[in-house]
Amino acid sequence: MSSAPPQRQPEDGHTFARVIQFMINKAASGSIKELDGLCNIAQHWKPEQLLMLLPVFYHHLDPARIPDVVTSRDVRSIMLARYSLKGVLVTLNRVNNPRELTQALQTIADSLISNWHRCHLWVNFFYRHFFASSNPARLPGLLITRSEALKLVVNMLMRMSLIGDSQTPQSLINTPSLHPIISQLWCMAVTSKDNDFLTEADKVMGSKEQGAFQEHMSYVVQACLDVDHPSFVSTLIHVAGGIRAMASIAFKYIKNIRCLYRKKDVSGQSIDDTTSCDSVFGVPRWQIMLINCFGNCANLLFVTSQQNCALREAYIDRNLVAIVIYTLRDLCQLSLTLKHDDFAKHVKKAFEDALGYIALLMGGPVDDLVAVICQALRARFLPTILQAHTCIPGADTTECLNALLITALRSYLTFDKVLRIAGSELEADEKSLDAIAQRDTDLLQAWNLFKKDVRRFLDLRSQIPAASIFFDRQCAAVHNSDEWHPQWDLFQCARCTVARYCSRQCQNIDWDQDHRMACKYLKAAIGPNASRYIRRSLFLLAKIEDAEIQSHQEFISQLSVTAQAEHPEFQDRLVLEIDPVAEGPTDKFKFNPVSNYLHIFPDASERPWKVAGKWRQSTGLYSLCLPPVMRIHEGYEITDQPNLLFSPSTALRMAFKEHGLDAFVNDGASSVYYSGSSL
Repeated sequence: MSSAPPQRQPEDGHTFARVIQFMINKAASGSIKELDGLCNIAQHWKPEQLLMLLPVFYHHLDPARIPDVVTSRDVRSIMLARYSLKGVLVTLNRVNNPRELTQALQTIADSLISNWHRCHLWVNFFYRHFFASSNPARLPGLLITRSEALKLVVNMLMRMSLIGDSQTPQSLINTPSLHPIISQLWCMAVTSKDNDFLTEADKVMGSKEQGAFQEHMSYVVQACLDVDHPSFVSTLIHVAGGIRAMASIAFKYIKNIRCLYRKKDVSGQSIDDTTSCDSVFGVPRWQIMLINCFGNCANLLFVTSQQNCALREAYIDRNLVAIVIYTLRDLCQLSLTLKHDDFAKHVKKAFEDALGYIALLMGGPVDDLVAVICQALRARFLPTILQAHTCIPGADTTECLNALLITALRSYLTFDKVLRIAGSELEADEKSLDAIAQRDTDLLQAWNLFKKDVRRFLDLRSQIPAASIFFDRQCAAVHNSDEWHPQWDLFQCARCTVARYCSRQCQNIDWDQDHRMACKYLKAAIGPNASRYIRRSLFLLAKIEDAEIQSHQEFISQLSVTAQAEHPEFQDRLVLEIDPVAEGPTDKFKFNPVSNYLHIFPDASERPWKVAGKWRQSTGLYSLCLPPVMRIHEGYEITDQPNLLFSPSTALRMAFKEHGLDAFVNDGASSVYYSGSSL
């Protein structure tokens, strides 16, 4: 007896489609099991297939279902929301580069943005009730651990930070309800001393590398930083515990990066010791993590320094300038392992962010800018800034930030303390630094100008007797004597703050002799801010002034004739303005009417200028009718008037008979390598 022919079975594809449609229908109707199953299956789907799951995942994220107090009636809604967020993350895992998206991936990204008003409320709920709560709800069927809540929250924040921006209404920076959560998680990632928690958090982030949790939160914080949106920075400072606490956390943040680098460097872990699953672009995963964290940290310092002046100064007090340079130098060595263009982009952005922060301080309204420059130089700023250029692949030579920083640093060489430190650094590494600078035309030009000015100013400084350079160690009544005093044993003139005296008697004697006339000129010579660095550089500035005038007498004479023709009403009332760090005579010198400089003296009249001019002529100095002024670069010129000093040479010659400006000595005490503690 013959058997009946077998019936034709449906194709596998049809069966799979029917099963998936069945699961979708059940999940949409509230089946937790089927929703979880969709999340597991969807991990292997193509982006075009994931589109059919988006309505299901976002359907159960209704904000109306968020309970104020978790009870047994809310368990089902909470579990559906949990697996819905998990499903949303599965779809978003394919969106790696928001700038290069297919149509399907763009639809997935747009779905998150359009439904963010639903998602962020549930993110807030899971954080408050299951991670931050000291007594989370424990109910039958409520299968959410603290680690799972952390994973949901951080990954949702991370994905939104990659997709949304400040221009999008639905973004992290425009979701202030999440700012305290982001701030708390970032502070926890940086400052937590619970190693077990940090290890578990790194695993939750899907990485075996130490610091993965900190890397994720650094990305999220960076997405919330915007110069035009200061509200997040205010929240971050409040959560951190104030300005000083925030500065300490930032210090520890970058210190953690450097410590992790040194730990890996000491262990000798290289790309050969890294498995394929631990590497990206053929580069060890931990190297990319360090580069990204460093760039995010530099961006944090840059934006917060712009938005909060007190925080900017707190960073400086915590010596963050030095540690940024130290870390940049370490990562310069790390970046030599570049083997992929995509990784090179990470390095370029991180280094440019770090150099941008340093440039902000060097050109910005910092309270003690010269101290910042000295702090940077002592941290080996010169070799680091030159080496960093070789580690920024594809750098645009027309906008070489390294060359701009070298040029900015050159403008501070007229400060005695900066000059001494720069001279020491140059002597130690000049040959190796020359070799690095030759790799770029703009950088080499800036470097050569820097070296030229250092040598020129050091040579002028060596011609000043030590008794004049360190005049604040001597009583002004007996200046240039062999008797030296500790600075705390001397009293300074309250008006000019330059002359110092060992007793009231010496002050009275000097007042009757020279100081009565010279006092206001010394005050004008150190500028309105009365910077202690200008005061201690006064003899150097005077020597530079004399040298500039002497070496360009012919050009100045021609320029004077031209200026008199342009300003016939100011024939004998023209003032020479000198910029000692300008490159050529045309930029270095210019004549202006004396009316442009009346603000230098309190009475704002021409009388002090005429008196000083007659005094110069009576002493046989190079006659310019009126004394010159010197332009000093000390950060941004906040007021309308630039930082101009009355002729230091004239003021010092008036104040001190034995001024030492005409000497040509080269004694060890006045050398750049003088090791005294006066400066």
